[in-house]
Order: sequence, then C-alpha cells, then structure tokens
Amino acid sequence: MEIIEVKSSKQFRDFLNLPRKIYSKSFPHYIDPLAAQVKMMIGKLNSPEKHLFLVKQDGQTVARCGFKTHVHGSEKALHFGFYECLEGHQEASQALFQKAHSLYPDLKIKGPFHFRMEDPYIGVLVEGFDIDPYFLMAYNPPYYDEYLRKAGFVKVMDLYTYELRRNIPLSDILLKNAQRARDNGYTIRLIDKKNLRKEARTIALIFNDALSNNWGFEEFIDSQVDEMVLMFKYFLDLRIVAIAQKDEKDIGSLIMIPNFNHMLRGLGGKVFPKLLWRYFVRNKFTHGEARGYALGVLKGHHGSGIGSLLVEEMYRLGGLAGYDKAEISWVLANNGPMNELAKAMSGKQNKVYRIFEKTTGSAPELNAEH
Repeated sequence: MEIIEVKSSKQFRDFLNLPRKIYSKSFPHYIDPLAAQVKMMIGKLNSPEKHLFLVKQDGQTVARCGFKTHVHGSEKALHFGFYECLEGHQEASQALFQKAHSLYPDLKIKGPFHFRMEDPYIGVLVEGFDIDPYFLMAYNPPYYDEYLRKAGFVKVMDLYTYELRRNIPLSDILLKNAQRARDNGYTIRLIDKKNLRKEARTIALIFNDALSNNWGFEEFIDSQVDEMVLMFKYFLDLRIVAIAQKDEKDIGSLIMIPNFNHMLRGLGGKVFPKLLWRYFVRNKFTHGEARGYALGVLKGHHGSGIGSLLVEEMYRLGGLAGYDKAEISWVLANNGPMNELAKAMSGKQNKVYRIFEKTTGSAPELNAEH
C-alpha cells in the first residue's frame, strides 16, 4: 500500500477519476458532479495549507481524500473532503487519515466539507440510498459510514432532508402564522434581476445574522457572494427566490434551486455539447423539482411568522413556475424550529447526512509506504 501526495497533473487525474471506478455500475442513483466544479472547489494544488492524497494498492488507486487547515473563530481544525474509497479497502481509508494526522498531530479532523461547511456536497449519506440526490447534494456508498468509524471518527452532527409535494397541503398552524405576519405588515418581493450583486450582498447579510448561532455556520464572505451572483445568473430560477420585507427593509429570504441533476445524469461530469443543449432548455430537465437551499430571517424578527410567510408564498410561486416537488436540504438535527417548520410544510424526512470528527490517536496506526 502506497500513499502519494498529489503534485502532478497525472496524479490529479487519478484523483479525479477514482469515483468512476466506484459508482459506474453499482450505484445507479449516483450523479457525477461537473468535473470543472470539482476542480474549482479543490482550488490550486501545492498550497501549503492543503493536501490531496491517493492510496495505491498494486499500482491501482483505491482511495483518495483532500485535507485543508481551517480557522473558524478561535478553533483551528483540519477539514477533509473529496473522500472516496473502493469497497474492500478499509485499511487504505484508515491510512489516509493517519497520514493527515501525522502532518497535523494537534488538529481535529472534521468533515466531509469541500472545504467549508457551507460549500456543496456536504456530509456522508447514511440514510436514503435508494433516492437520487438533489443538485449539489452528496451521494456515496453505504459502507463509508463504517469505514470512517473504523478510522476513528465519531458523529458530531446529522443533517436531515425532507421531501415536499405541492399537492399535500400546508399545516393550519403554518397558514395561521403566515397570515399573522401578513397582518403585521410583512410582505414578499422577488429578486431585482438588474441588481444581482446588490441582491446577493443583501441575502448574505440576512443569512450571516439569521444563521450565526447555528452549529458550524460560517459567515458568507466576498468570494461566496461572487459565487452567489454566478448562481443567480446561470443556475437559479429567480422566480423561486423570495425576500421578506417590512417597511421596505429586507429582513428574510428563501432560496430554492432547480434540481439540475437530471440535466447532469449520464454525462460523467463532462461538458459535452449535449450538456450545453440541455442547459439552454434546462427548464425541461428539472422534472418540476426544486431544492430548498436556504431560509433565514433576521434575529430581531424571529417569532413573527416570517418563515411561514416565505414558505406559503413559495408554494404559490413554485406552482406558477411549474414546480410540484421539492427537497429541503439540509436541516441541522439540533435546529428544532426549522425541523418543526419542515414538518408543518407536510415534509417527509427522507435522507440523513452525517458530519464526523476525529481526534489524535483515535485509531490504531497502520504501516504504509509513502
């Protein structure tokens, strides 16, 4: 068994190509992310705070993982992401994390993140393997949970997803809360298409305040605002992005993302001409499905029924835009109010994703050539 740090373009290709060996035939629900997006999330190679590793067995790549030192507040940790491992190679998986800990013996390893908690493809899927993932959500083999535990990881947080269908009515309490917000002067507006950067900054400020007490949340920074602008321009359906107001002040937002995974299916993550054609007729490839990406209300307006108002209006807007099915993805397991709101939408919990943590010395050492 050989552990190799990715330095060359050939090694990077090996890193990118491993998922094809794992998912090609055995996992029909897996949908390849765009390779260009994966490269963008990984960023530049050979930066001092980031390491990509391969594990080879008899000359074949059998496992991979990326690691990046990360500072959030007073905590410094080693985030891991882009983890993949062929079945039957649990020791290769364990060797990856032992190697990472040998470089940073005093840091906890947390993840999977790519490489921030708010980035796409978060967590390890542990329930819901018979369901297709929604756009920018992870999918992996069932054995990853076992392999990570055997490498010394423990669960630190679960993330829930909920399935929604527009033909299942919202609860009476949600409708009552929405009407209370409306009676108190709260209104809903849509995105101003001519000022997308301003709108992105407004939404980022709302979420930075609204979600600041949530476990693991990190503020939206300028680079993420730039990414949000790109999402607005090229991927979001602005008919299903809503902002709540009172007295012309923006105080809440709900963002839905069309489920473009149907557009990516069968392309192997490559930008073929077929993908470009699908993109230009992308509304035909959403299958009437959208993902509830984020909902936030300024703390000073919590308890006013604004979340219910946003949801009620989104049901109306979504119907007008042709969406009849959605997934809320994701909700922290300890976020009681949001889990209750999901249930008030008649949401059915359908998947669980898991975040893990590993401390130094929490698994036996392995001998590996590196």
